[in-house]
Amino acid sequence: MDTRIMNEILAWMKTTDLVELAFKRGSEGFEFRTPTATPAGAAFPASRLVPVSSPTVGIFRTSRPGSAPRAQEGGSVASGEFLGLIETGSNATEITAGCAGRVVKVLAQDGDPVEYGQPLFLVAP
Repeated sequence: MDTRIMNEILAWMKTTDLVELAFKRGSEGFEFRTPTATPAGAAFPASRLVPVSSPTVGIFRTSRPGSAPRAQEGGSVASGEFLGLIETGSNATEITAGCAGRVVKVLAQDGDPVEYGQPLFLVAP
């Protein structure tokens, strides 16, 4: 591949958030990595945040009917504490904290449709 084109691609890459870029067509190709890129095959650093995920498909509710929302960003929660509901037809499945800690992020809003396994909260133990 022409080095002028490769230099243009590398210059463009430096203006983006990309840390790695690979291209291959036939027998030609290239691979660029910035110094901050994780080496190939290296594991990502473990997160200390614990996700609380939806156990089912349905509509997310931040509280029981007639109650104020319990889980708010920055608030503390106990293990097993109520965080919200998933409504599926006439059924409601409670969402509870898997560990004690602080709610770092609420990822779903009241009334959002959610999928099985979708993270709803991030909790820092």
